[in-house]
Amino acid sequence: MNKALDKMQEKLSPIAMKVGNQRFLVALRDSFVGTMPVIMTGSVALLLNAFLVDLPQQFHLEGITKAFQWLVDINNLVFKGSIPIVSLLFIYCLGVNVAKIYKVDTVSAGLVSLASFVISIGGKVTQSFPLPKAANMNLDQIIQGVDNLKFDGQNLLVTVGNVLPGNHVNARGYFTAMIIGFLASIIFCKVMNKNWVIKLPDSVPPAIAKPFISIIPGFMAMYVVAILTYVFQLLSSDLLIDWIYKVLQTPLLGLSQSFFAVILMIFLNKLFWFFGLHGGNVLAPIMEGLFGVAMLANLDAFQKGEAIPYIWTSGSFGAFVWFEGLGLVIAILLFSRNNHYREVAKLGLAPVMFNIGEPVNYGLPVVLNPLLFIPFVVSPILMGTVAYLATDLGLVAPVTQNVTWVMPPILYGFFSTAFDWRSIILSVICLLISIVCYFPFVRMADKTELQ
Repeated sequence: MNKALDKMQEKLSPIAMKVGNQRFLVALRDSFVGTMPVIMTGSVALLLNAFLVDLPQQFHLEGITKAFQWLVDINNLVFKGSIPIVSLLFIYCLGVNVAKIYKVDTVSAGLVSLASFVISIGGKVTQSFPLPKAANMNLDQIIQGVDNLKFDGQNLLVTVGNVLPGNHVNARGYFTAMIIGFLASIIFCKVMNKNWVIKLPDSVPPAIAKPFISIIPGFMAMYVVAILTYVFQLLSSDLLIDWIYKVLQTPLLGLSQSFFAVILMIFLNKLFWFFGLHGGNVLAPIMEGLFGVAMLANLDAFQKGEAIPYIWTSGSFGAFVWFEGLGLVIAILLFSRNNHYREVAKLGLAPVMFNIGEPVNYGLPVVLNPLLFIPFVVSPILMGTVAYLATDLGLVAPVTQNVTWVMPPILYGFFSTAFDWRSIILSVICLLISIVCYFPFVRMADKTELQ
C-alpha cells in the first residue's frame, strides 16, 4: 500500500504543482476570487429576499413580505449590481491579474479588458410582445427609442439599440469574458513591455504620465478585438458571444452536469489533498469556470422565477460533500480509543464545524496516512453520489443560493437550496455515510496504537 501511494505521489505531485503554479491559471483563479465581495453581497441580498418572500409563501405568511417590502426592494437593487453583471466584474479582475504577471499598469489593463468585452458583445435588445398585449399599449411608448419594429405573425418584436444586453453580461458571458479578457490584456501587456508608448518628459507627474503611456497599448488591444468582432459578424449570422455560448460554454457546462464529471472532481480534489496539495486551489479554474458559472446561472434563474437550469453547482459540493471531515471527527470521538486521534479530534471539532479541515488533515494526519486513504477518498464520493442522485431525481431542490463556505454543515444545504427542508435530511444522510465509512478505519487505528 505504501509503495503504491509513493508511486502515485511521485507521478501526481509534479503535475499538480505545474497546474497550480501556471501563471495564467493562477490569474484565472484569482479573477474568480476577486469577484467574491460583490458576488457574496448579491447572494446575501438574494438569500434575505428568500427569507422575506419565498419562505413566508411556503407557510402562507404573506403579511411578512408586505411589512418588509421596503427591504425586499433594497435587496433587489443590491442584487442588480452584482450577479446580473458578473461578466463585467470578472473581466476587469482578469485584466488586472494578467497585468500583474507582466508587471504593467493594472488599472489600465482592467479597463481595456472591460472595454474590449463590451466591444465584442451585442448592442441591441429585442423584446417580444404578444399581439393582444401590444395592442393595449400606448404606441408612442413602443416607438420611442426603438430601432426596429417587426411583426412575426403572432408577436410584435421591438428592438432597442445602444444598450448592454442583460443576457450578455451575466453568467452567460463568462466564457467570452475569459477569451476576450486574455486576448485584450495580453496584447495590452506585451505592447507595454515592448515600450511602444507615448514618451513624456520626466517632469510630468506619474499620475498624469501613466494614463498617457497606456494609450497606444490600449488602442491596439481594443482595435484588434473590434476587427475580430467585425470580421466574425461579416462571416457569421451569430454574434461572437452567442457563438461562444453555443459552441463552447453550453457543451462544457452540459458535460459538467454528468454524474461522472462530478465524481471525478471529488476524486481529484481528495487525491490532491491526500498528498498535501490544496485540491481546491489546483482545481479552481475548472471548478469555478464550470460549476461556478452554473451556480451563477442558477442564482439568476431563481431571482427571475425561471426554471433552474443546472442540477449541480459549485455550491452543491459545499452543501453535501466537503464536510466529510466532520464525519471523521465524530467517528473518532464516538468509537476511537487512540489518544492522539481523540486529542486532535477535540481540537479540530470547532474548525470542521465551519468547514475548516486543515487542523485535522495535518494534525492526525490524514495527509499521506495510508490507513485513512480509502475512507478519505471513498466517503466524499459516496456522499456526492447520493446527493447527485437525490437532486437529479427531484428529491431535493438544486442549489440556487451562493452561501459562504464557512456555513456549518446541514445549515449549508438548507440555505443553499432556498430553505428546502428535504436538504436537511439529505445532509444528515451524507454525514452518516461519512461516519460509517470512517468507522472501521478509526478502529484499525486503535489496534495500530496498541501494536
